[in-house]
Amino acid sequence: MELIVDEVHCGPTELAWNDRMSRLALPALRPIRERRVVIVAPHPDDEVLGAGGLIQRALRDKQIVEIIAVTDGEASHSNAPVQPKELAALRERESMLALQRLGWNRPSITRLHLPDGNVRGHLRELNEALADFLLPDDLCVAPWRSDGHPDHDATGEAAVRASRGVGARSLSYLVWAWHWADPEGADIPWAQSERLSLGRRSQARKRWSSLAFQTQIRPLGPTVAEAPILPAPLLRRFWRSYEIFVDDCGDNL
Repeated sequence: MELIVDEVHCGPTELAWNDRMSRLALPALRPIRERRVVIVAPHPDDEVLGAGGLIQRALRDKQIVEIIAVTDGEASHSNAPVQPKELAALRERESMLALQRLGWNRPSITRLHLPDGNVRGHLRELNEALADFLLPDDLCVAPWRSDGHPDHDATGEAAVRASRGVGARSLSYLVWAWHWADPEGADIPWAQSERLSLGRRSQARKRWSSLAFQTQIRPLGPTVAEAPILPAPLLRRFWRSYEIFVDDCGDNL
């Protein structure tokens, strides 16, 4: 599958997704009983877009929250007017600001510095890092391993594998699946999915948080090639009153 994202290729409309979700009787997300909530983000912004509401809930419940940043997001723009190291630094600052906007004054982030766009080529390093970090009483939250972006899929696989290895519980969040999946189809495993409803305050905080990612929602340069990574129609997918999490730990890798 080729993932094409721009102002023309915007995937299903929010109206189609909201209509589908209104007819799905998904169970509420189970209470988090684990000591730590470990959010694994392939790129700086995925932790907020996919699980910003869950992070707020964990912080509210006084649980320990940890972020594992797999890459620095330095390759998000192929023809950027800034160097990769400079872009990585910008995205790191955006991620910190976004997490602070969720109400997390001092975000705890472990950065692995794997190459953006080639996580699968460094799966051994990722597997080892997650296995060393995770504990049996953790909840590991990572991208769904069929999300549609190579880095997301590889990260999701590694997170499920590491969670099984140490005996931690794992859940998967959706980012790019909202763009390519058919709302009326079975692309997303609804039978294994749970819904986290967000109150108005949490929803507003997540929206404010997502706007910290200026490198992704505004052009970095004047050319067509530097159009936003997250055009407005896609960004609005993450301003909903809910988040969906897939429990796919029982499936074969």
